[in-house]
Amino acid sequence: MPGPDSTPEPVSRGRSVFAPFATPHTFNPDMGAGEALFAIAGTIARIFGACVLFSLWGGFSAWTWSAIPSHFWRMAAVGPLVLLFLAALAAFMRSVTAVERRVAQALKSSRQLPNKMR
Repeated sequence: MPGPDSTPEPVSRGRSVFAPFATPHTFNPDMGAGEALFAIAGTIARIFGACVLFSLWGGFSAWTWSAIPSHFWRMAAVGPLVLLFLAALAAFMRSVTAVERRVAQALKSSRQLPNKMR
């Protein structure tokens, strides 16, 4: 962004021109293969589950829409259907996160057990 005197800022030599557009990542670069696979499994579960929820909710909404004879009540039903979908999606995402945390804690605690207890 130019300064107040319209002189361009010097380009940083260590960064790419595309650095501001980099995809943010949440994976710790120091995690092992097992931890990375666990994180990938959680991400795939979120994607697949959200797709299934979206498709089922779309079918349910179409069925509900066609069952309402009045145009006024059809339009009145759109808001609650959208809000219920968003609530179901948020609940699904929170539940996947809760399962991930519990499994991660269980894995962490099993690593701390002595070899005799395993």
